[in-house]
Amino acid sequence: METYTEAIKNLYNITEIKEYFNFSKFASFLCTNDIMPIPYETVSFKKNTYPLTEIVPTGGLEDDRAAAEFIYIIESGIATMEKEDIVLDIKASDDIVGFSDLFTFNSSNYSYKVISNVMNVVKFNKAHVVDKLLNTQEGYLYHYSYTLRERQNLEFKERIRREKAESKVVLAIHHLLDKLNLLNVEKSDLYTEFPITMVTMANYVHLNVNTVSTVLHNLMKLGIVKINNKQIFVNIGKIKSYIIDIERQY
Repeated sequence: METYTEAIKNLYNITEIKEYFNFSKFASFLCTNDIMPIPYETVSFKKNTYPLTEIVPTGGLEDDRAAAEFIYIIESGIATMEKEDIVLDIKASDDIVGFSDLFTFNSSNYSYKVISNVMNVVKFNKAHVVDKLLNTQEGYLYHYSYTLRERQNLEFKERIRREKAESKVVLAIHHLLDKLNLLNVEKSDLYTEFPITMVTMANYVHLNVNTVSTVLHNLMKLGIVKINNKQIFVNIGKIKSYIIDIERQY
């Protein structure tokens, strides 16, 4: 007979949660679910604009405080998640801008800056989302799924903090390629465009730009990356092989 502990483990099986409650399905759950459908709006943000800025509950401009009343599910485009100008994470398709502050209204602990030419999002009122998450079983599981993903991001950032500069950069590029769904894209060219600038990468891995530049030029000699007009391109096959070598030493 299945024990209580085994039953709980099965209920919260990470593989199952990721498959059935991933965030590519979250917008559909909010919009079209038969129970408590939520009104939404599709909007776009241009490069270098901020859908949300870091503000405390008692401060900030009125427009910024109003923006903090919403969350944004990204349909396409890329944004940085920042705290005091430090890049903590990169948000891309199916990620959510503002979900980390879901239960705090009129404030945002983080700023989000669009770094792609445009970012298309689905906009939801935060209060409506909270109401649905707390009053549906699926809502709780979507929130749990998000918590798991954020924990994995934190574990990754903690890991690369202990790595040497070259390993930091390679692991970060591989991690972000995966987040951007570019690792398994079939291409006729050996190299895949990496849509993150050297400056943003340096901020993300907590290295100075000169160090990242030196690492990238070393990786060019190995054929892992190439740089054309400051744009980074990655050889997916070679970076995967490099990651295997790093894991063997870890």
